[in-house]
Amino acid sequence: MDGQHRHDAAYATMCSYLGLSARDVAEIGGFTDRFARDILAGRKSFPQDIKVALFKLFKDYKTIIEALKAEVRAGERVFYIYRTNEQLRASPVGHIWPAVGKADGGFVGPYRSAAFEVYQWAGEIGHGRSPTPISLIFAETPR
Repeated sequence: MDGQHRHDAAYATMCSYLGLSARDVAEIGGFTDRFARDILAGRKSFPQDIKVALFKLFKDYKTIIEALKAEVRAGERVFYIYRTNEQLRASPVGHIWPAVGKADGGFVGPYRSAAFEVYQWAGEIGHGRSPTPISLIFAETPR
């Protein structure tokens, strides 16, 4: 096992943390689902461009968290949760996500993870504020 391949576990873990499926990783890389499953399982090495794309997506994820927190501070109490990447991408929220690698922007995994982070944050006591209950509800599928 080469030195670079040993560190691929961190990238696989990042994918899990962000809620990315093998299909999402395949879309980002422009390769097959099977190759994506192999890199996520540590049987193949993550291509360098995918590593760069994952860090970009992680940065976007952190930006989404901060944007959602700002919305809570501004009075928003309901956030829509999307069922599919396509539904997210068709929504107003999805239009602001930039492309990642070879994929269009907007993945439900990172979006849901970010929304849950804000859901937890909003309900916490402390941080110089009172808890602010918010609701996460499934969005209707656009017709």
